[in-house]
Amino acid sequence: MSDFSNFLDIQTKTAWGRTLAEFASFCNPRPASVLLDVGCGPGLLPALFADRGCKVFGVDFDLGLLTSRLVPSLAQADAFALPFEPSTFNLVTATNLLFLLDDPVRALLEWKRVLEPGGELCLLNPSEKLSIPAARLLADERELDGTARESLLNWAHNAETHFRWTESETAELLSRTGFRMEESTLRVGPGFARFARARFY
Repeated sequence: MSDFSNFLDIQTKTAWGRTLAEFASFCNPRPASVLLDVGCGPGLLPALFADRGCKVFGVDFDLGLLTSRLVPSLAQADAFALPFEPSTFNLVTATNLLFLLDDPVRALLEWKRVLEPGGELCLLNPSEKLSIPAARLLADERELDGTARESLLNWAHNAETHFRWTESETAELLSRTGFRMEESTLRVGPGFARFARARFY
């Protein structure tokens, strides 16, 4: 199975699709908002926002993930060097991307650059509750197998080897880059994912 097919299956045929729908509701953009999803993969989240009447763009560094037709406005781009003018977007989103980056501060500063003053940033990253043992326990409880189990355990592995920010750590990271965190909530099972909303002024 290709990377694209595997990623699309994860987004559309496992609980990740429901998680992205829940995240889209958390973001709750106004209709006609102009949005950017950084690290969009095949583009399910941009498609969900487009269904809400938003003008949506998605970028991903991996060109192979952008062959879907979920939305037309997907492009290859580096999360550290976005091909957009300053103050272009009302909302920037990133799901399961920031925690993987070696320099999250640099990424956040670049994402802030393309946000309009007062614009919002919404993030989904692993919380401090996610670990391989905890993920394995949840997978067993829910009798997950195949792609669903594999994707959950892979997410836990990536969380253990990268970043798992607490609420206070998330707020501090955002503050360092000129954002003010306005909301943080735990979702996915026992709270494996942290949804965070921030704004800069």
